[in-house]
Amino acid sequence: MSDDRWNLYLFERHDRQQIMQWAGRLRYFRFCRAVGGHANDGDQLLVAIAVETEADLVDVCATLGIALDVAAPDSPQPVPGVAYTAEEFGKFALLVPGSHRIRQPGLVELAGQPAYVHAQANRLEISLSDTDRPYEVSEASVRSAERVEALLTQLAGRLIDPPRASRHCICPAYYPEMWN
Repeated sequence: MSDDRWNLYLFERHDRQQIMQWAGRLRYFRFCRAVGGHANDGDQLLVAIAVETEADLVDVCATLGIALDVAAPDSPQPVPGVAYTAEEFGKFALLVPGSHRIRQPGLVELAGQPAYVHAQANRLEISLSDTDRPYEVSEASVRSAERVEALLTQLAGRLIDPPRASRHCICPAYYPEMWN
C-alpha cells in the first residue's frame, strides 16, 4: 500500500495532530489502528506487559488489582477441529495458554476504568476503547488510559514497547517524528 493510501487509512478517524496530542499525554499506552476488514477488530489503546512465568502473571495481576480465577479440572474445553455453535462455545472456560487452568481475565476494572485484559504465554495485554463505541478510541478512552497508567508505573520495567510490532501501532519505533 502506498504511503498516501496508508496515511489516509491511519488518520481516517483522527487526524495526525490529534494522535500526536494523545501520544504526548500517554507514557505507556499506544494508539493502535484496526487491521480492519475480516479481522473484526477495532482501534484501541494498547499496552503489553512481559510475563515469563505463571508466577509472573499472578504477580502482575495482583499489582493491577486483577483477581484471577482458576477453572475446575473437569470444566470442558473445545476440541480442535470440532464445530460449535456460539452458545456451545460460550460455555467453555477461556484459559490462559500454558497456565494451570487460569481463566482469561477478560473485561475488568482498572483504576475505576473498564478495560479488556488478555494473557498470552509471554505477555499480558490491556486494551482500552470507547465504552459506547467499542471499535473506536475517543478522548474519554485517553482519559481512562491516563488513570490506568498510574497503576502501570510500578510495572514500567516489564512494559513491551511497541505493544504490537506493526505500523498499525503509533509508537516511537514506527513513528519517531511524533515524539520529537
